[in-house]
Amino acid sequence: MPENTGPVAAQHRAEDATLEAAYNGLLDHTMACTECRAGGMDCTEAAALRQAYRAAKERARRSV
Repeated sequence: MPENTGPVAAQHRAEDATLEAAYNGLLDHTMACTECRAGGMDCTEAAALRQAYRAAKERARRSV
């Protein structure tokens, strides 16, 4: 399959890595943040991380 080689594969790997990093950043923050854990709601940093994750997810969805 040509999409698994060359620049297309590199682009997909980069998108996957960006999406994974954004998701992991959100998870790591919400587990460590007292405000997020105690209040059950996102703090401002978590909200920004969630938006970054959603944006990365949307970019990955559009490139498929």
